[in-house]
Amino acid sequence: MVASKRWGKPFTDERDWCGYNEQLVVRGEFFLDFEWVNSWVKELECMNADKVGARSEFPESLIRFQAVLYQWLDYRGLEGFTRKLAEHGHVPKADDYTTINRRVSKTKVGFTLPMIDCCVSTDGSGMKFENGGEYRARMYGKRRKYLKVVISADPVRKKMLACDVFVEGEGESEADVAVKHMQGLLNKGFTIPKFWGDGMFDDFDLFDFLQEHGIKPAVKTRINAVASEGRDLRNQEVEAKKRLGYKIWATQCDYGERWVGTEGMFSAVKRKFGENVRSKKIGNALNEVAGKFWTYDLLKTYAENQP
Repeated sequence: MVASKRWGKPFTDERDWCGYNEQLVVRGEFFLDFEWVNSWVKELECMNADKVGARSEFPESLIRFQAVLYQWLDYRGLEGFTRKLAEHGHVPKADDYTTINRRVSKTKVGFTLPMIDCCVSTDGSGMKFENGGEYRARMYGKRRKYLKVVISADPVRKKMLACDVFVEGEGESEADVAVKHMQGLLNKGFTIPKFWGDGMFDDFDLFDFLQEHGIKPAVKTRINAVASEGRDLRNQEVEAKKRLGYKIWATQCDYGERWVGTEGMFSAVKRKFGENVRSKKIGNALNEVAGKFWTYDLLKTYAENQP
């Protein structure tokens, strides 16, 4: 197969490889950083204040730490790991795997948002409900639906912003999820200068939202797209793409930047944590997928914030 010539701007690798390499190394320090243990007692006091029913015995800091380790260990393995930490005095005491299962599976995923305004790129991808492979599906007819994950990220800073997970064919469209994510950012006081999206985001409601809030689009309109009455922003994009041609249009609006924010994130998460889940219940499986992206963002942010 003859390799096609790359078009667009010549690629210039300006990454600080020494700094990036150091960040990858520092991510490993996260697993032996037990600063959060110092607030064990105070955190439990806050959790149990005015609490009705049984008192919590383990702080959320421990559960979040175990939620990260769950990407590599199962719940019984996490009990053994925590038991050894307790034996060596790193944590006051260990929880059993039932407690770990119950609390990790209910952990709410949330991303630390930047303190400044951010651009947004949104895209979706599939995750496997099991690791049986296509052979098993053909032979035994047990193919289960994929889990669809839609993420929004800042392609400029390579930062996760939001994540939605649902069963294949049962959730909102990618365009609707993008609007929801951007509306959430706007509600928190953020300004969004620009939005990137592929052909799945050529949606009237999405363009109306971008026009209403003054957000510059970098959305690939469909090949057969035509101008529509009252859709000023979308009409401009449709006409610009037809007049300039796809390659010039993509170069002028930096359409390729979206790969850094979404495709790069999907690649990194799937490469590190795999694209299948171990949970059997639908709710737990959805939370597990979101946990993969939360874990990646947490480790990345931890390394970037170290002196």
